[in-house]
Amino acid sequence: MKKLLLTLMALLMSVSLASCSSSSTTETPSTTEATTGTPTVDSVADYTGPTEWVEATSREVQNMDYVATQLATDHELNANFVDGLLENAPSGEYVGAIAESWESNEDATVWTFHLRQGVNWVTSTGEVYDEVKAQDFVTGLRHGAEFASEANILSGIIAGYQEYVDAKDFSDEAFANVGVKAVDDYTVEYTMTAPTPYFYTLTTYNVLFPINEEFLTSKGTGCALGSPDPNSCTFGAASADSILYNGAYLLSVFDAKSQTVLVKNPNYWDADHVYLETVTRIYDDGSDPYSIITGFEQGTYVQAGLNASWSDYADYAEKYANNAYPELPNAFAFGVVFNYNRQIWDNTNYATTDEAKENTHNAILNENFRKALRAAYDKEAYLATSAPAEVAKSTLRNVNSFPQLVYNSEGVAYGDLITEAYNAQTGENVSLADGQDTFYDPEAAKEYIAAAEADGVVFPVHLDMLVIETSDRLVRQAQSMKQSIEENTDGQIIIELVLRDEDTVQNIAYTNTDPALADYDISTFTGWGPDYADPKTFVDIYSPDDGYYMTSIGLSSEFDGDQEIKEAIGLYEYYDLYQAADAITDDLDARYDAFALADAYLLEHAIYVPSSQNSRAMLVSRQVPFTRSYSASGISSYKYKYIQLQEDIVTVDEYNAAKAAWEGK
Repeated sequence: MKKLLLTLMALLMSVSLASCSSSSTTETPSTTEATTGTPTVDSVADYTGPTEWVEATSREVQNMDYVATQLATDHELNANFVDGLLENAPSGEYVGAIAESWESNEDATVWTFHLRQGVNWVTSTGEVYDEVKAQDFVTGLRHGAEFASEANILSGIIAGYQEYVDAKDFSDEAFANVGVKAVDDYTVEYTMTAPTPYFYTLTTYNVLFPINEEFLTSKGTGCALGSPDPNSCTFGAASADSILYNGAYLLSVFDAKSQTVLVKNPNYWDADHVYLETVTRIYDDGSDPYSIITGFEQGTYVQAGLNASWSDYADYAEKYANNAYPELPNAFAFGVVFNYNRQIWDNTNYATTDEAKENTHNAILNENFRKALRAAYDKEAYLATSAPAEVAKSTLRNVNSFPQLVYNSEGVAYGDLITEAYNAQTGENVSLADGQDTFYDPEAAKEYIAAAEADGVVFPVHLDMLVIETSDRLVRQAQSMKQSIEENTDGQIIIELVLRDEDTVQNIAYTNTDPALADYDISTFTGWGPDYADPKTFVDIYSPDDGYYMTSIGLSSEFDGDQEIKEAIGLYEYYDLYQAADAITDDLDARYDAFALADAYLLEHAIYVPSSQNSRAMLVSRQVPFTRSYSASGISSYKYKYIQLQEDIVTVDEYNAAKAAWEGK
């Protein structure tokens, strides 16, 4: 899910993406009745708090075709416009949204969802357009497939889906082989390729959201099912009237680089649990590190993070000693990605000759070089440029996964399974748990450099890294990274900070879909969060066969594209481990163990360098704690539904009491 841009300005929002406290996900009930969340008050009728949410953000929606996009900047708004079958309540529980109830057959190869009646599609002005019906979920799935949805997570899950995408035969006859059908107006059924006990968790993700076909085809001839043409289809363009809404909010104002305003949907099916009448997101480019705390103190913004880089941070920490609390851990994995086949040097500080370009390319392909960079990188110092030391340390993450994503039948967390597999593969005895800089070892960095030299790498090696020049936080972090790596390698690895405007960096390192345009040697602008509760959701992003991160690392998404490079860095061996794990569907313990082998392999060969969770801060807020949807997968956590506000700033005592109650649920 969510290729995340690491440009959250000074920790703008309290995104409740914490580690789950569930004991196990190895069993799925065969039948589940829908429930609703349990906020502080039960309904709007009992709510007396503020109803306007205002926050600062540098993130704006770019694509409202919600089944096709995989960008977090899009999810943050789209999740509020359209509901899927299920969502997550503030407790983290999977609850019914459009679905009233759901069940699977005995081996979880067929999943059936029963829809609520009377759920409305409305226009951007709130006028009722039609009722949401089962066929809309079929339409949504087909449109996503035909428009080359970036959310390719259904491959190998829904029967016939990938075959339909690959064949490019978009006829009705071909789609009839895809495992989705409307049994009747209020029943939709999905057929899996193999037992998939976690499928219900996937329904909180946008690729399975509904679309009204009549409205879709009204947006251009290229929108018609069976005849996709993005050039003549305006469905999902970044404008309020490009989609229908069945979610809690409508898009009212979208002024790029200014503000975005959401208003409550007057015909929402669950309006009793929508407490905010308006949501306003004000654009902030991050150039003023005090802008958000100033806005909070003036009563404009509902919350702000305390930034450890402030010269007077100690004064703020003292001022808010009774109010500031650390944001919860979250499910995202960020790190440094290498461009293994850079083909463009329009943004460079060093690559003026073919020899310089080739030298850096050869170094990146060398495993010892990558391990040298990893060992030299002081990630705790990097995070501490904007977060207090204790928060920075606890934000460290050492795996390309969420350590508490799943648990085996003995209650062992998935992150511990990766640790066991890594130690078995390497002969080491380390912990990959959060909160420690496992790979940081300056002496080992020098040893790896010597080994890389023996392999023929010529030092010093220069690496271009893009940085958004207007973001005080990102510039500070990049300078910290540069300093630690250069100092700990005695100047043998030189990080060239290429400062560019925000649009340039986003276009190259975030929204870009062409590996040939990945104009950098290393990047910190990609992160991933789980789409569903299974290790595959992280492992498949590095698959040499259409893995989502192939673009970020400069490689073709075709299995045999850039074959020599993929073989050299071990991606085909990684793929074999991935496929072996995904083939295990009847024993979840064995499945998790097998996936852990692939995750450990990624680390053993330093194919990427893990660093952290998503940004966290010491937060001051007027949001009633734990009234936002909580999710370790899917996109429910981006919803403003359920959120309640209070007039006064939350105290530490209030937060801790709410946290204890939340954890006890």
